[in-house]
This record gives sequence, C-alpha cells and structure tokens, in this order.
Amino acid sequence: MMWLKHLTVDILATLVITIVVFFETALLEYVLYIYTGLMVIARSLAFYQIDLRAVTKKKVEEAPIWVYHLLYIANIFILIFGLFYITAIFWVYIYLTAMIVYYKKDILS
Repeated sequence: MMWLKHLTVDILATLVITIVVFFETALLEYVLYIYTGLMVIARSLAFYQIDLRAVTKKKVEEAPIWVYHLLYIANIFILIFGLFYITAIFWVYIYLTAMIVYYKKDILS
C-alpha cells in the first residue's frame, strides 16, 4: 500500500474534476484547465522523448496499472457528464499517451 502516495496527485485531480462538474466553482475550473494543460505537455514530452521515459523508470513500488485506468476513465466520464467536452478530449489524450508510454517501457525492460 506504499504506492498510494504515488497516486495522491491523480486522486486530487479526480476530486477537483468532480467538484468542478458537480459544484461549478470558477477557481477550481481554472485549476483544472491549467493542470490539464500541464499534463498534456508532460505526457507529450514523455511520449516523444526517450530520455524522459528513462527518468520516469524508477525502481520504486508502483501502483497497480488498473488503478490508473480507473482514475483516468473516471475523469473522462465525469468531464463528459459535466459537458466539458474539450477538456475530456485532452484527458483522452493524456490517458492514451500514458498507456502507450507505460507499455513501451514495459516492452523495453
């Protein structure tokens, strides 16, 4: 269960998305947009640069991959439910690139 600390940011992102969709807070909506933009940039860099993939390949206890699937898919469906279609499209991109990088890393090791 030590891997829970690696999921803290992902769980917080899901909570922020849920709060934005169900309670419509303007401040957290801006936080969501900024975080989504940063995640798109980070995932794009990890996808296109091999060096960055090597940095993320650590020998620490990782969370099970199904947890990431669950969180990313929940984020996408919550955003679609809240009519945040463009943000949901970005989260689909984040999810797909994260999975591609993960499986490429898994194949190379």
